[in-house]
Amino acid sequence: MTNQTNILYIEDNRDNQRLVQRVLGARGYHVHIAEDGTSGITLAQELQPALVLVDINIPGLNGYETTTRLRSMPHLAHVPIVAITADTMSSSRDRALVAGCDGYLHKPIDARQLPIQIAEFLGGRREVVSAPEEKDLLRAYNQELVERLERQVRDLSAANAELAELDRLKGQFLSTLSHELRTPLTALLGYLELFENGALGAVQPQQAEALAVMRRSSLVLSQQLNNLLYFQELRSHQLMRRSINMHETLQPLLAEMRHRATQARLLLHVRLGQMAPLHADPRAMEQAVRGLLDNAIKFSEAGGRIQFTMADTPAGALLRVEDTGIGIPEGALEKIFLPFYQVDDTLARPYPGSGLGLAIVRHIVDAHGGQISVRSELGRGSVFTVLLPRQVG
Repeated sequence: MTNQTNILYIEDNRDNQRLVQRVLGARGYHVHIAEDGTSGITLAQELQPALVLVDINIPGLNGYETTTRLRSMPHLAHVPIVAITADTMSSSRDRALVAGCDGYLHKPIDARQLPIQIAEFLGGRREVVSAPEEKDLLRAYNQELVERLERQVRDLSAANAELAELDRLKGQFLSTLSHELRTPLTALLGYLELFENGALGAVQPQQAEALAVMRRSSLVLSQQLNNLLYFQELRSHQLMRRSINMHETLQPLLAEMRHRATQARLLLHVRLGQMAPLHADPRAMEQAVRGLLDNAIKFSEAGGRIQFTMADTPAGALLRVEDTGIGIPEGALEKIFLPFYQVDDTLARPYPGSGLGLAIVRHIVDAHGGQISVRSELGRGSVFTVLLPRQVG
């Protein structure tokens, strides 16, 4: 139900805001302020005002357009909307009335008259345009709205074209940068492996420990670069699907992930059920499982457990990764699949990553016509489930 003391005032001038609040507040009204048309429309939907005051010259949607939008709301159909402006031209008054206003008050605001005028509009006062002029004014107003809409469409089209070009340049830059960084990183990883294998001579225990830290950090950097490159490829290339044996496709990856889990003092248990050949891109499937397992390892504390399950079900091929990690806040369960999203976006966050792993997983699953879901509980872990159809049209 409308509260007869609630008044919405759409005005960007702070001095006018304070004046109206003080003048009408002294008479028992509650004046709610919106500084532009868009926020005024939003507030009107929530507030159920008894009367709306709107300045004509507000940023964004002007007062005429804001009034037309307000007048279209069913709960404001009989609520007085009053323009309050410094524009004293009669043509502006007529345009305001045609747009849906019930009155037109001039600035500067008369503090003595304003409460009386508000009471009159609440009591039923309505200003109208003479019938012969109304039709022409309405036609001119509609034409103005159409022209403004056309300008906005042109501006948006130009902005979208510019954004598309910037996105292309960003992708090109990231791809080039990733390739350039991978070249020295490959040599770095190669020499670190030679040191670890003793091929370059014996190393002291302290040196071996330092080399192991360097190798782990280099592998993290390599994985982030691979994710970045793969993400760029996904956006511009089609997946190459064929009939694959998932057990054979994932065997090298699972061996690598077992080693990584052991290094992180985690137990990775793999359950491989019966699976018929799957119509899929083998590289993409490996990347998707890598992303899920990498996520589980990254966010699980030492001593935790991870289980990877793969099997046929009546609904399709099932891939599932369960962990006993830190869990995901409920409000972030959908956001974690957005590119570059981080649950903790501070520089001090303890878990390194670019925020692309799960975005790549979802992209791959969607491209194969599958579904991915997640269940999680803070402090107890997460379960990611992927269902893939046998055939994709």
